[in-house]
Amino acid sequence: MTNLIPKRPKASRLMKDSLTTGDILGISLADTAPAMSFFFSFAVIAAAAGVASPLAIIVAAIAILLKINSLAEFTKVTPSSGSYISYIGKTFGAIPGVMTAWALGFGYIVAVGYVMAVVGAWTSLMLQQFLNIKVPWEPITIVFVAFVGYLVYRGVKISARWAMASFAFELLLILVSMVAMIATNASHINFASFNPGHIKNGLSGMGLAFPLAIFMFIGVGNPGAMVEETRNARRAVPRAIYTATIFVAVIYVLMAWSTSIVFHNNATTIGNLAVPFVTAASKALGPFMILVYLAGLTSTFSSLLGATTAQTRMIFSAGREGLLPFGMGKVSRYGTPWMALTIYSVFALLLTLIWGSHGSALTIAGEMGSLGTIPIALVYMALNVALPVYYLRNHRNLFSSWRHLIVPILGIAFLILPMWGLIQPGQPAPFNLFPWIILVVLAIGLIYALIRRRQVPDLAQRVGSIIADE
Repeated sequence: MTNLIPKRPKASRLMKDSLTTGDILGISLADTAPAMSFFFSFAVIAAAAGVASPLAIIVAAIAILLKINSLAEFTKVTPSSGSYISYIGKTFGAIPGVMTAWALGFGYIVAVGYVMAVVGAWTSLMLQQFLNIKVPWEPITIVFVAFVGYLVYRGVKISARWAMASFAFELLLILVSMVAMIATNASHINFASFNPGHIKNGLSGMGLAFPLAIFMFIGVGNPGAMVEETRNARRAVPRAIYTATIFVAVIYVLMAWSTSIVFHNNATTIGNLAVPFVTAASKALGPFMILVYLAGLTSTFSSLLGATTAQTRMIFSAGREGLLPFGMGKVSRYGTPWMALTIYSVFALLLTLIWGSHGSALTIAGEMGSLGTIPIALVYMALNVALPVYYLRNHRNLFSSWRHLIVPILGIAFLILPMWGLIQPGQPAPFNLFPWIILVVLAIGLIYALIRRRQVPDLAQRVGSIIADE
């Protein structure tokens, strides 16, 4: 049996104090990718919620802030690069920790395929529309993934600065587009979008729009895994993530409002368009319409870079602590998690290319995003359950009924609706298969967890044992 016990390498560490609060804020904003997220989500949100779709976005932002509360409160007392994985594992033990690592790793690899598909398809569309050059999306995606992989490998400071620069350019283009849209439709400015009475079908319409509105914020908490590389992480990371969530919520609401103005608050027209913001901005920008397309391109690139930078660190930490194979915990000479990066990028790319061979890239992107979101949302809910348990057990003197009990309960309640939207029966193929796929993934994760606990007898003590600033 001793031959079956995996060899434990010396625990590797990431590059301490490499990032500032501003760096983390930039990565968090880049991960949300406002242009990409809004471009491909708003038509469905408007069709479901009607003219008052900005209110659905505001409610989704509140739900995300409730989830971030749990992440922030864990970060304050036990910052770990494992983030969700370490916090759930430290609270409930080795087996739930391994299952979280397994489920979250699967969810992230599948969900980043959404970004990979979009970055290739969007670039291909731009080349054909503006240069009349036809290039398949697949080789473009491969080039982008390789370039992002190189940046992440070369150092966290480099990838963070590239993500921030890309987001800044994206934000500038979004603002220019919105100003043009409002200026050319000044006579139609109104605030009907913020009237609750204009929500289509009341709570039912809000319920249909809510899951997709939640999805637009899904990457905002990823930099919680970068605490080991951040100066004064216990304060800097929570502040950056809260700020990013509020900031991007304002951007989304303004984008929704300006789009509604262009289409004279006709939610039916908006819902029938593939990418309503691009259509509206193109009308307003005229010969400068390429700007809104460039916003989409830089958005997908910064999202891919930000997600890869943050999510590979969670996988790395799980390997370093033994929840996943120890080989995942290796770092390069630049202090970057090269083995986790390689496995994450290669598997996600292969899955994207294989899945994409059965339909259009943008269609499969939506499918991959939906499948990947299910285990991620489950982990969010588990984190909210873990917070009061962990504080009562380990930091009772710091326990706050509001921050550590009421807010997590509200966070769970707000996530039930989008979760039901993802798994409810009667959905068309392939969405009807996704809940069963996740059940299989979780079952395999449980079997692996039982095996791993036998292989690493002190696994429960290893979970979250490497504190970022110690």
